[in-house]
Amino acid sequence: MNIKFLRVFKRVDVDDVKGHLLICGDLSASCSKCAAVGIKLDSSKCPECQTDFRYVTFRNIKENMPKVQRLSEPPLALSVIDFDDYKKITGAQKAEDFFR
Repeated sequence: MNIKFLRVFKRVDVDDVKGHLLICGDLSASCSKCAAVGIKLDSSKCPECQTDFRYVTFRNIKENMPKVQRLSEPPLALSVIDFDDYKKITGAQKAEDFFR
């Protein structure tokens, strides 16, 4: 088998992603739902709000490929989201909400 990572575009509910996303930096991670920081990368739930993580994104994906592989396999099996796409879409939503 020749298993590699490829970008795949899929329609998803952004509100669902926002409510179940683990945002990973270089040293630690945060919950996108409650903004709790210092979460361990192998956590399946937020220690603050108890949200189940179903998605993960990395601020710097190129530097974290070993972590991407580890988090995308069982038992966590999180879906990897592109951080730039996430920020662009959520930023546009904030702008729309502001002008309503």
